[in-house]
Amino acid sequence: MTSAKRLRAAATLWIILCSLCAVAATAHAHTPSLSVLALDERSPGEFIASWERTQGIQDVSAAYDLLKPVFPEHCRFEAPRLDCGARGLSGRVGFDGLGDLSTSGMIKIRWVDGSDQILSLTAAQPHVRVSEARTDTRALRGVSNFVWIGITHIWLGLDHLLFVLGLLWLLDSWRVLIKTVTAFTVAHSLTLGAATFGLRGLPSAPVEAVIALSIAFVAVEIAGEARTKRPSLTRRWPWFVAFSFGLLHGFGFANALAELELSSADRPIALLCFNVGVEIGQLVFIAGLLALRAALRRLGRGSGVRLATAGCYAMGTLAMYWFFERIAAFVPGV
Repeated sequence: MTSAKRLRAAATLWIILCSLCAVAATAHAHTPSLSVLALDERSPGEFIASWERTQGIQDVSAAYDLLKPVFPEHCRFEAPRLDCGARGLSGRVGFDGLGDLSTSGMIKIRWVDGSDQILSLTAAQPHVRVSEARTDTRALRGVSNFVWIGITHIWLGLDHLLFVLGLLWLLDSWRVLIKTVTAFTVAHSLTLGAATFGLRGLPSAPVEAVIALSIAFVAVEIAGEARTKRPSLTRRWPWFVAFSFGLLHGFGFANALAELELSSADRPIALLCFNVGVEIGQLVFIAGLLALRAALRRLGRGSGVRLATAGCYAMGTLAMYWFFERIAAFVPGV
């Protein structure tokens, strides 16, 4: 097999795998399901557990059986009481049932000294280790958790990633790419910060519906260029399109961060770290797209055009499916 054929086979396999992952993640889109268990330490080593968020489980006591919380071996758990004795809550914690009902989970710990700790979990990493460390160590761990929450949110947010994909599809130079990504980052950071601190917010359901329309808009731009051979609005003013829709996507990020129900004291550091995580996840995704685009260009012009045409129609169809699905979720009788 020649190098060109190997490259073509690898790129095709990569696209098929991405498509399968996209289908699997379609149901979650920009709002991945989240389950949150709170642990309130009433006295050293003794906690009261309560569910702050479960996925469609009416009987919260059943959530313990379905999500299967895991605590260190020396701890004794009889819902809602958790007794870890003199050794305290130190060891492996998490959810054995994560992935069946939720794409991600969270354990919020309020220690007896008044400090808080948030542990983020995913179906791929359903357990973490926690220790009775000093407050400064906890603070550092909290920073890393919020960064990881931001990364996992962007990677599970298929609609956000599709919008970024559509933007990059129409960019030709590194200079334009940097301006466009910067405009998008500044825009969603502005609305994320404003909404997080309560300056202005929008209802989650309509925001998610219009976010789906932003993907459809970019898909139409791509298809229009292919048909008319004339540059689209996005190609001529990519930073403007990125900034305009970035303001909207920021409200989507803010709604995800609001689910954590953070205290006013925790919001500044949580906002900063969450946004850093979002940017890290976005940059990793962009780097992967640029590498794939370079590989596709080596396949030949004909193959690249066919893949681009099929891709933009698939993206637009999926975006409109999300739009009507989300409209039906909050408009009666639809």
